[in-house]
Amino acid sequence: MTRTSIPSVISTFRPHQFLAIALLSCASLPVSAENLTDIYALSRNNDPKFLAMRSEFEATGFAVKEARAALLPNVGFQYGRTNTSQNILSSDNAVFATGSASYPTNDKTLSITQPIFRLASWRNWKQSEANEKQAAAAYAASEQDLIVRTATAYMAVLAAGDALAFARGENESIKRQLDLATTKYQNGQAIKANLYDAQARNALKESDVIAAGNDLADKVQALREMTGATTADLMPLPTSIRLTAPEPLNADAWVTSALEKNLLLQARVQAVDVARQEIEKRKAGYYPTVDLAISRNQRTTGGSLFGGGSSVNTNDVAVRLNIPIYEGGATSAQTGQAVKHHDTALQDLERDRRQVERQTRAAYQGVVSGMVRVRALDKSVIAFESARQLKEEGYKAGVSTILGVLDAERDLYAARRDAAQSRYDFQLNTLRLKQAAGTLAEGDLVQVGRAAAN
Repeated sequence: MTRTSIPSVISTFRPHQFLAIALLSCASLPVSAENLTDIYALSRNNDPKFLAMRSEFEATGFAVKEARAALLPNVGFQYGRTNTSQNILSSDNAVFATGSASYPTNDKTLSITQPIFRLASWRNWKQSEANEKQAAAAYAASEQDLIVRTATAYMAVLAAGDALAFARGENESIKRQLDLATTKYQNGQAIKANLYDAQARNALKESDVIAAGNDLADKVQALREMTGATTADLMPLPTSIRLTAPEPLNADAWVTSALEKNLLLQARVQAVDVARQEIEKRKAGYYPTVDLAISRNQRTTGGSLFGGGSSVNTNDVAVRLNIPIYEGGATSAQTGQAVKHHDTALQDLERDRRQVERQTRAAYQGVVSGMVRVRALDKSVIAFESARQLKEEGYKAGVSTILGVLDAERDLYAARRDAAQSRYDFQLNTLRLKQAAGTLAEGDLVQVGRAAAN
């Protein structure tokens, strides 16, 4: 399929082709992104919601390193230099009755502290690993969410373009009927009520065209929120799509798969584990800590009042035991708080399980019923086209009224609009069903763009 061109937009009023005019009128930073996968690539690089989730996931890797650091040796080096000036002003000791001295002192200390037993630190490390797993699942879920949000926004623009095209097309048809009604009235072949009916319907449809244009502009801006740029040329999706039934054709099987593989649920399961680890970490506050401390100090003095200097090396090895006895009830309160947060995480998990089940069943039914709906609406378009033609011929022959023709025009374009929308709904429900089951991937967007007829 070739890209929509601007001249053809003005002349043919086909679905999707009005996109270019509306998009160009809104464009501030035009880019060339002609198909769904191109738009997805833009969204992946620019969507703030997705990029924030990516940064959050990357940040958890540093949190794991930080937690592990509390279990590793802490090595430090301190250096100090002191210049000392002494002057004896008075003394009862005859040896030091007078005198003065000025000398430097260099102090160097190397210290190593190795935690031997810090249960709270160890629990914190394990919790950070669980938190990293949660972030990984949430990030994977955000990738699938981006696919669905991109497809939804893309198809919303196309659907709005369809609505504008159909509104314009219907308006042109009504204008033709208005011209015919005017001619028949002027020739005395029709009553004035017919002319008023055509004028009223024409005015109403002109307002619909304006509303459809505004809706298209809004949908374009909604897509821009994700991509960061106004797209000036969207490729329409294939009109003929493959109406493939879900495999397996069983809603319960899809629900079972979703409850096992849904990425948001996996993130919730990890959140429960994080909350459980928090309880264990808080309980560790009741336990003592044991550290091994080793230090080596070298003190060099350049002189003294006694004359001469000194250099002294000192090695210390210590085992430090800290036993918490009473901290005002802080540990007990923190543990109780962690227990309640764990209960909250469990309830959040149960809530999301029920929500995922509902969404899975809804998407499944949307795919199954969507197949029937697409076929039925295609047949209705054919029927309405025939009905419109017969009523128009009847009006020209004087056996039917202008109102019947106008109603036939309205019903035909409504059926065309619904038929186009049903294809978008079917494809979106297919993506949502795969998302619920945890199998959605970027390749599914490619398949949407390459959809073929049965």
